[in-house]
Amino acid sequence: MVFPVRDGYLDLHPGDSEPIPPIQHLMQFPPVVAVYEGVWRPVGYFIASKHSFPKDVERIASFIQRRHGLILDLACGPGNVTRNIARLAPESIVVGFDLSPSMLERAVRLTRKEGLQNVYYMRGSALTLPFKPDTFDAVTCCGALQLFRDQDQAVGEISRVLKLHGDFVCQTTLGPRTPPLWVRIADRMLKFGYFYLDDLKDRLDRFNFDLKSEERSNINYIFRAAKSG
Repeated sequence: MVFPVRDGYLDLHPGDSEPIPPIQHLMQFPPVVAVYEGVWRPVGYFIASKHSFPKDVERIASFIQRRHGLILDLACGPGNVTRNIARLAPESIVVGFDLSPSMLERAVRLTRKEGLQNVYYMRGSALTLPFKPDTFDAVTCCGALQLFRDQDQAVGEISRVLKLHGDFVCQTTLGPRTPPLWVRIADRMLKFGYFYLDDLKDRLDRFNFDLKSEERSNINYIFRAAKSG
C-alpha cells in the first residue's frame, strides 16, 4: 500500500477514523490549534503545575538519556517537544506522530521555519503504531497518555516499539480518588482524563517498564521509565 504525503507529513491513517473524546476532536480545527499552542496549553499547564510550559518542555526533552538513534514523540501536537528533542539530540532522528492533520501541518511549518533537518512527521493512531517491534531508542508522550481511549493498548504499543532498556518519557495528569465536583463534571463533558498514580505505576509494571525518575507538582506528573524486558 502506498501512503500519501500531505503538507509535509506522511499520512499513515488516510480515510480511517476512530472514536476520540471531545477535547481531541477540537484539535482537528486550525483555529483551535493556534489557540491551543499560544494560550490553552501554556495557561492550562501553569494551572496544573505552577510551572512554565516552555521551560518544562525543555526539561521533559532533557529526561531522555539516549541522545543517539531513533526517537518517537507520540501525540506530538504542534511539535513543541519534538523540536526541542531535535535540537537537544541533533545526531538522532526524531519522528513526530499525531492523529490531527491540523496539528501536524503546524508542526511541519514551525520545524521548517527553525531549519531542523532531523525531524519527520507522520499521521496515525497511537493504538496501532505502524512500526516494527524494538524500533525506537526512546519514546516521549506529553500531555496525551491520559486521553487515549484504550490506555492499556497505548502503553502496550509504546512498549512494543521501544528497544530493550529504551527510555519512555511522559508528562501526564494525576487525579485524586475522589475528585472535586467540577473536575468530575469537566471530565464527563470533555473526557480530558487523568490517572490515579498507583494505577499508572501498576500499568507501567505490567508492560515491563521500570520507573527511573519522577516529578510531581499539583496534578502534573513527569516520569522516565525504561523498558526492562
